[in-house]
Amino acid sequence: MMRRSLLAALFLVPAAPLAGGLPEVRQEPDPLRRFERALDHADQQTKLARDLIKYGGSRTELLKSLDEVAQAAALSLESLRSTGKRPSKLAKQYKRGELKTRGLEKQLSDLALALSLDDRPAAEKTRELVSTTHEEFLLGVMTGK
Repeated sequence: MMRRSLLAALFLVPAAPLAGGLPEVRQEPDPLRRFERALDHADQQTKLARDLIKYGGSRTELLKSLDEVAQAAALSLESLRSTGKRPSKLAKQYKRGELKTRGLEKQLSDLALALSLDDRPAAEKTRELVSTTHEEFLLGVMTGK
């Protein structure tokens, strides 16, 4: 009984900041704040996916979480581009996005190795999408155009 309440507490605590989810992040009118919130959401969803794997959560929740990681990473890049400013004017944000997506990519690689062979393709697909976003951030950092 004690173990179940501990597991329930572990899943309730990380879920609290995710209450609004990605639709709420999309509603943010300020593109720079939306960029920050999207990166934070992607990080939270990656941690949630890791906890689902570690504590035996449902496959449906895991797939939803992985999907939101990819969507949130893409939203962060899209938000920076929607400012209309050149990457050289947003160098700090592009660098933060590059570093954060590189970290997400590494975490997703580790998650894929922890998954069963049936679930691995979903994690690999998410990692590839985040990798593409990472390359776009890196291109913005390197060229400034």
